[in-house]
Amino acid sequence: MASLIENLITGLNEEYAVYEQLLVASTEKTTAIVSNNLDRLRETTDKEQLLVDTITGLENTRRQTMKNIAGVLGQNSANLRIVDVIGLLESQPEFHDPLSEISEKLGKLAKRLKDVNAHNQNLIQESLKMIEYNINLLQNLDRAPETAEYSRDMFKRPAAYGDAGAGVSGQFDTKN
Repeated sequence: MASLIENLITGLNEEYAVYEQLLVASTEKTTAIVSNNLDRLRETTDKEQLLVDTITGLENTRRQTMKNIAGVLGQNSANLRIVDVIGLLESQPEFHDPLSEISEKLGKLAKRLKDVNAHNQNLIQESLKMIEYNINLLQNLDRAPETAEYSRDMFKRPAAYGDAGAGVSGQFDTKN
């Protein structure tokens, strides 16, 4: 059982190190989004994907370790969580303390990563809205000559507009 716990602690430490790299990459992504540097954004996204692939492998190893621990404890592996294992190891501080510490550190890091990713998502959504606005603006610029029929001589020659306003002196009639 001791070697399984040691494997779990080692695996969680490895996951933590990769998650730290992922946090750095996500922060770099924020900078790339804000600076509108698409090449850097692409590189950062590729880097993130490689890190996520590494994390997936480490998580699979952790799941297998947890399955083995559940087997030794005679518990269902689907229901056994790291918090449960920490609780079972209270009488063994050499395993309890490091496992508790890395679990807590991973939780804090996951929250920071979640916050950075939520911020990046908001930045991307705002950027997409701005792009859509610019596209609509450019499309409407083509239509502007059709709808904006104002000219300097517009009110001097009413006949040019279908005799609308013919005989009007150019003042508004306040009486109806």
